[in-house]
Amino acid sequence: MIQNILFVGHDANRAGSQILLLRFLKLLKAYGKVQFSILLKHDGPLVQEYAAVAPTYILHQEQAVGLKSQILQKIKTKIGQTNTVVNPVWQTLASQKFDLIVSNTFTNGDIFEELSNFNCPIYSYIHELRMGIEMYNGTQQAIENTLRGTQKFIACANSVKQNLLQQFGIPEQKIEILCSLLPESAQQYQISSTKVNTFKQELGIPQDAFVVGGMGTIDLRKGTDLFVQLAHILQEQNIYFLWVGGSHSQNDFKIFSIDAQRLGLQNIKFVEAVSNPLDYLSVFDIFALTSREDPYPLVVLEAALLQKPMVCFEKAGGAQDLIETDAGLIVPYLSLEAMSKAILTIKENPERRIEMGQIAREKVLQRHSTEKAFQEFLTILHIS
Repeated sequence: MIQNILFVGHDANRAGSQILLLRFLKLLKAYGKVQFSILLKHDGPLVQEYAAVAPTYILHQEQAVGLKSQILQKIKTKIGQTNTVVNPVWQTLASQKFDLIVSNTFTNGDIFEELSNFNCPIYSYIHELRMGIEMYNGTQQAIENTLRGTQKFIACANSVKQNLLQQFGIPEQKIEILCSLLPESAQQYQISSTKVNTFKQELGIPQDAFVVGGMGTIDLRKGTDLFVQLAHILQEQNIYFLWVGGSHSQNDFKIFSIDAQRLGLQNIKFVEAVSNPLDYLSVFDIFALTSREDPYPLVVLEAALLQKPMVCFEKAGGAQDLIETDAGLIVPYLSLEAMSKAILTIKENPERRIEMGQIAREKVLQRHSTEKAFQEFLTILHIS
């Protein structure tokens, strides 16, 4: 019987997998039948929320390091001298008897050797696809550690399961799919036409313009560059493009902003990450997921709850599992011509657009109810 679990995350940043784990842990605390602790490799803005749920340990506390210390550390590394002092967090955790470890990412392979010392099964809850796995694991050894040390893989979407099968040849019987929890705030959100009109005015978007939205950090994996190119292709169609997320201090933003200026685009707007993303999402007429890779982003669930039809690329992640053939359109990978045509098709068929949005909401409510997702969570972890 599972009585004591250690949940391990890579950090406490406000990102999809970290937020999802936190929500599952809040439900587990309310369930009250198991004891658990939390280990984070790095801290972040969600640390206090994690700590309010269960004892939370930070492996690497972020601190400023002087130039002299950095130079000294580099010299030690070059001559083979490394700091071998055991992190006191491991000593603290060693005094506890864990029945199960749940690692909330593929990228914890660098600490699997230490985790294996607890002599209990390790389950890995995977939120990454191939690009994420190869970009965010420091070494090939870390990838191999995760593959070798994981007794069960939990995939956040079918696309993630298929990648584990195809990229690594993991036996299918070792993989379970755990559906995401519904975003709490989006379930109750009511779109206000007055607020939509106000936001359009503030953003300099004509009231009668059709708005294609994108949301997320600004980088190549998210396809922000492709979003700019779509705005260029459709600039004569009274279609405006609104990207919400990321920071204008990012180098990628500076590049894409210059691209937009050189293309003479007047129909694209960028808004930095905001505390009220649903207000901006409500302005969208359609959600365009231009990601080259996105396992199953939270914003897809939010868009569906707000009855926004979606377009995405095939082979790019889990959004197509929800969109299928009735909640939007799926186009060939990286085909901007096909995506621009899909946007125009949805724009020119308002009745179909409304129907797609309604179907999206119905499907997401059916497939991602809190009760269903949490029961799957308990079953996979063998919690009775």
